[in-house]
Amino acid sequence: MSLVYRGKTKDVFTRPDGNLEFHFKDDATGYMENGKPVFNSGYDKVVGQIPGKGEISRRFTKYFFELFEREGIPTDFVEAKPDADFMVVKQAKLLGTANQAKNFKGSDEIYGLETVFRNEVMGSWWRRYPSQIPGNKLDVVEFYAKGRAGEPDILMVDDGLVQLGIMSQKEMETTKNRTKQIGRIMNEEFLKRGFHFVDGKVEWGREVKTGDIILIDDLSPDTFRVCEGYDLDENGNCRVNSRCITTDCKQTSKFVRCSNCFEFVEVPEDFKRFIEAKNILSADPVGLKKLAGAFSLGI
Repeated sequence: MSLVYRGKTKDVFTRPDGNLEFHFKDDATGYMENGKPVFNSGYDKVVGQIPGKGEISRRFTKYFFELFEREGIPTDFVEAKPDADFMVVKQAKLLGTANQAKNFKGSDEIYGLETVFRNEVMGSWWRRYPSQIPGNKLDVVEFYAKGRAGEPDILMVDDGLVQLGIMSQKEMETTKNRTKQIGRIMNEEFLKRGFHFVDGKVEWGREVKTGDIILIDDLSPDTFRVCEGYDLDENGNCRVNSRCITTDCKQTSKFVRCSNCFEFVEVPEDFKRFIEAKNILSADPVGLKKLAGAFSLGI
């Protein structure tokens, strides 16, 4: 085998049979607070390890990808044997478009197409559309392209995907419908186990052998959010949102060193909206243990 790349949560190798091997790692992303790691999958920086996290990710991906295949959603999954610590997948090309403006500074390629499925008003959806009631039911699919390290992901307009030649109109509609189907399946799976599905993301690529668009990569607690202690009304809206969710809009600031006095001074920045839900399970040791137990993953 030969190494293809090392990622934050897994390493990828090529196999002699032409497939790929995913070796999931216990590395976890987040931020540091008072010298201690705070694990949060929404951050890009690896701040520590959670024993067993890689195996939980492997088993979650196996469980859901096999379920999706049975429901008619094509994936890159080949096998994940119980006595192995890796997962075998088919090779697929990332969806995107080459940089056609190389003579212009700041230009770049677009690659790594993901869909985000939103089952509830939360996160960046509320920050962009603050007129919505946090915790209310949603049924929305959004396309994103991966941003460079340190940059946010790029929200893609449906027509833009076709205009850029990333996928055809039919492929775009099929991918959106399959994402909604994935969202419905996951919502049902979590409700059966006492959790409320909030949102998540999946990645798509073109299978090398057929050229068909398939679901790729992995589906683990790093890529979705669920909450506990919820109470939904007949329309699927959360009835405990006022006790669980906090929001704010305030001016941020940063400290910079003064060029004259060489002391650090606080400099005001833009106003930003914030939203947090205390009932959302974090991808930390406690949250991972609860999810692994609910799905009887045997970790």
